[in-house]
Amino acid sequence: MNTNIHRKSYCVVIGGLNLDIQAFCYSEYQPGDSNPGQIHRSPGGVGRNIAENLLRLGLDVELMTMVGDSSSWDRLISRTEKLGISLAHSPRIKKAPLSVYLCILGRDGDLVGAVADMRAMEKMQIHQLQARKFLLDSAEAIVVDGNIPQDCIEWIAMNYGRLEYEDKQHISCINKGSRDSSASHRPLLIADPVSTKKAEKFISSFGKFDLAKPNINEAAKIAGLEQNASIEAIALSLREKSLLPKELYISRGGQGMSFVDKEIIEHIPLSSSENCPHVINRSGAGDAACAALAWISLLERRIGKNCKDSPLSISPRDKAKIALSSAIYASSSNRPVNPHLDQRNLFETTRICYPETSELINELINAIQMENHK
Repeated sequence: MNTNIHRKSYCVVIGGLNLDIQAFCYSEYQPGDSNPGQIHRSPGGVGRNIAENLLRLGLDVELMTMVGDSSSWDRLISRTEKLGISLAHSPRIKKAPLSVYLCILGRDGDLVGAVADMRAMEKMQIHQLQARKFLLDSAEAIVVDGNIPQDCIEWIAMNYGRLEYEDKQHISCINKGSRDSSASHRPLLIADPVSTKKAEKFISSFGKFDLAKPNINEAAKIAGLEQNASIEAIALSLREKSLLPKELYISRGGQGMSFVDKEIIEHIPLSSSENCPHVINRSGAGDAACAALAWISLLERRIGKNCKDSPLSISPRDKAKIALSSAIYASSSNRPVNPHLDQRNLFETTRICYPETSELINELINAIQMENHK
């Protein structure tokens, strides 16, 4: 069964590319002591991981990041491009330090602690985005991670974000001479804040995003609340400050995911099915969830455009279940991205983890197959 949609469009991911150095402990982590374990090195970065997940789900991807000119950078670039992720529009800067993410993972695959050296990303400037506006204007989606500077995030949100009234013509449509509503023609704009500290960069622009996937601490930071704030308090604060994205999915780690859809707040627990894949490494789970949310939202939009007589509508509840299934599947690999990910495996994992989605999965497979036969 081939369920991959033909590659007629592309997504742009603007965010981090780095070398991941992951230390896996054999037993319970002991602070202040040397812990036996294994150390793995691989290409990583939130933006890069999201891009690889999207690629494995059948989308063409441009990764816009900042790269250096050293031999270490060359190796990292080569390994990324061999996967099929394009870096053709990523500025190369002289003597940029190699971006590195160093983390320690406990015996259960949970993150113990990490340090991210992303100094190269801080060199991204608005004029570099402006020079690549042709690429952004024609993208199906733009995914932004919190590694890039705040002024760049705000420029992207200003040019491609939601308007107060979506039937107002958008700048990206005006440039194309379109008279249609911008809501269906501009790129879908998606945010992943990356960390609590970097979430501060979204404080003035979060509400302009179509979809966002922070964790609960990142969401609280953007809302201006303490980290122990409830989902209800976070949603209320974001709404009062006009910072609530159109679709908000808040990751809660092992507890699952909550979503905010207009006035509705609902929590989806992480599946406890014994048939779910075994957890090895949770460090790439959030990136996989964000990519799944982006992919399923693009699928919904694309099929809706092409099948106006029977548009596809996927509820936030079901999107959250697909995102959690993607996170679970990612966690079953010791790599930042599960190399076996594809649409088939994501659908099957979703069926196993959330059996009530089986009818939806069948509809999605049929819709994709119909799209491929056109």
